[in-house]
Formats: sequence, structure tokens, C-alpha cells
Amino acid sequence: MTTNGDGNMEDYKKRLLLLFALKKVVLVMALLLAPLFAQNVAAEFSTINGLTISNATFYSPYPAEPGKYFDLYVRIQYTGTVDKAYDVVCTMSPTFPFSIDTGDPIVSNIGTLAPYQEVMLKYRIRVDQNTVQGTNKLNYRCSTRGYAESMVELPIYVQAHDAILEVGSVSSVPYMFKPGQAGTVTVSLDNIASVSLKDITVKLDLSGSDIPFAPINGTTEKRVDMIETGKSVDVPFSVMAFSDATPKVYKVPITLAYFDSLGKNYSKSVLTSLLVKTEPSLMMVHEQTTVVKNGSKNSVTISIVNRGLSQVKFMTAVLADSASGEYQILTPKQVYVGDINSDDSETAEYDLFISTDNDRITLPLTVAYEDTLGNSYTETENVPVNVFNSQTAVQFGLEKAVTADPIMMGAAGLVFLYVLYRVFKAVTGKKKQ
Repeated sequence: MTTNGDGNMEDYKKRLLLLFALKKVVLVMALLLAPLFAQNVAAEFSTINGLTISNATFYSPYPAEPGKYFDLYVRIQYTGTVDKAYDVVCTMSPTFPFSIDTGDPIVSNIGTLAPYQEVMLKYRIRVDQNTVQGTNKLNYRCSTRGYAESMVELPIYVQAHDAILEVGSVSSVPYMFKPGQAGTVTVSLDNIASVSLKDITVKLDLSGSDIPFAPINGTTEKRVDMIETGKSVDVPFSVMAFSDATPKVYKVPITLAYFDSLGKNYSKSVLTSLLVKTEPSLMMVHEQTTVVKNGSKNSVTISIVNRGLSQVKFMTAVLADSASGEYQILTPKQVYVGDINSDDSETAEYDLFISTDNDRITLPLTVAYEDTLGNSYTETENVPVNVFNSQTAVQFGLEKAVTADPIMMGAAGLVFLYVLYRVFKAVTGKKKQ
């Protein structure tokens, strides 16, 4: 008959056996799965007091990257056949460029190993961001009871995954160039790689036929010896806009060529933009194609001239009422003018009734428009308009004076005499009767 104490002891033994079996399964799976997510190097073995430490290390990710962490797996096996290995202790002894964060264990107390028993230990290692790329050695030490501590070197290959040099920003002074104006374009380079980059060539490509800029006091290509990881460098270029540059946005390529610390070369190309702008210049004048006369309805045409170097777009014109009542607007006050090219003109026409004692009136015309860059403008100009009466129009030769026609006067005289004769004859005829 089994007592309760015997039953509990039997359950406890089963749990221990199950736990031991699970540990064995986990260890075997770790050994099997490690190659799937890590990298191992060619096997070399170092024997320390009967312990075989393989430098066929597994670590992930591979290669290890400067400034980041990797997981290292070390396999240790006791190859003795007579007795066990007691008080087995292994210590990770990282030196530059490797380190282990404070709080992470560097000493592994393995204890006793039976003949051909092996263990796998895991460590989380940090790689210094200033490390030299390539194979670096990681020191590992082990000891057993009765034997001094000995060391083995574990090879770790370090290389940056992506040597990225980024154009962080591009600025220009001035922000917008006027035709013929000189300035500076500054390209800011950011090294966001985990290693230093060297022999960097930067080119501001102004070779395109549609790019109206040229270098001055230098070239479009500059060289930077080195940019350390996490650092930035500004590269300035002196340029000048062509005197006949059309105001608009111009796309300019920037090309980069550089090397990482292992001598691997990289290149990339990006686009930036440079702006050319001129201030609009308009002139508004009255087109005196017809005589504007006082006391009558007149068609008044105002010519809007674009004297600037760039087109103006979507223009509207609004004529304000006369504050003194010198004219009345008989047509809509707002007129759509449209686009006006450089050195060209368009017109705004209004029908006005003029009533003034002055020989000149002023028309306050307000125009609103956009430039080729989408900037909005509004401006008002008082446009003078000369006003004439019949006498001044003749005086200044704008109209001909009305004169008598001799033939018409002779004909009218004959008609008058004929009428007078008929009347006289009719009167004298009545008297005879």
C-alpha cells in the first residue's frame, strides 16, 4: 500500500524528469534553429582543461553592425571520458569594439559537466559605432576545478548594413534669385550610417540646357574628406542666374559619390529646386482712339501693359465709381482681362457718361492677378482721361469744324426765292380780281 508521502515523492520525481526532458528538447532545438537566424564561421576548437570551446560562433544579426547589438551563442562541451568536470565557470571579457551593458551577466557558472555533455550560452553584445569594419576578436575565458583560467578568441565580422549619406537640406541665399543675381546654394549632408564615410564627392549639376544658372568663383563639384557617423557637413556652391532667366522653378540634380571604411563605393542622385523671380511691373494708360466728350456717353478703353520679365495671369480689373460724380459707369465695373505676356498688353473697356467742368478726369482702376509662381498681387492706379467739348475738340484737331457748303446755300437761296415768288404772285393775283 502506498502512503500519501510516497505518492507525492513519486509525482515530484516525474516532474523533475519532465523538466529535465524539456530542457534537453529546448537545447536541441536551439542548436538546430540557430543557423536559421544567425551566422556561424568555420569551426575551430580550443580545449581548456578538457573543455572544448568552439569558435564556430553563432550570432545574429550577421554581420554585426557598428553602433548596434547582436546575440552571441557559445557552445561548450566536456570531452573528458574518465571523470566529470567540476566548477565550470566561463566569462565573457569584451574589449573594444565590444561591450556588455551594465546589468547583463558576463560570468556563467555552469557547474558540473558529464563526459561529452555540452551547453550553449547566450550573450547580448554591443558594437561600438566607431569600430573598424571587418573581423574583430571577442575574448572568452573558461576554468574548471584544479585548473587555471584560459582564453579563446571568438571571431565576429562587423560591417554596416547600409552606408547612407543623406542630403538633409538645400538652402539658397537669396531664397529667390533675380535674373543676373549671384548667390550661394548650400547642400547639407547627413551621415546616418553607423560608420564613417569618406572621399565624398558632391555635384550640383547645372549642365542642363534648361537650367539658367552657372557657377562663379568655383566649380559645381566639391569634395569632402570624411563625415563621421551621426555628423553633418555643409557644402556651399557660388552660382549666378542668367540675365535672361525666365522667372519660374527650376529642378537641379545633386549627385553624391562616396566610400565606406571598407572601401565599398556608393552613389546616389537627388533633386532640388532653385527659384527665379522678378517683381511685376504694370503700366495703365487711356487709349485715346475716340474723343471723350463732356455731356455724352463715351466708350473708354484702358490699356494694361506688362513691363515685367514674366507673365501675369488671371487678371481682373475693377473700375471704382467717381467720388465727385464726374462720370457714371454704364457697363459692369469688373472686367476679366486674362493673361498678359511680358512686353505685351491687354485692354479693359467701359461705357461712361461724362458730366464735368474739368478738361480731365481720373479713373481709379484696381487690378488683381498672379505671377508664374502663384503669388497674388493687387494694385490700383489712377488713370487720367482727357475730356473735350465741341470747341476744344476742334481746337486740338480731334474733330473738324462745321462749315457752310456754297452749293447747298445756293440751292437753299433758289428755293427761298421760288417760294417768295409764288407767294408774291398769289397776292398780286387776288388784287386784280
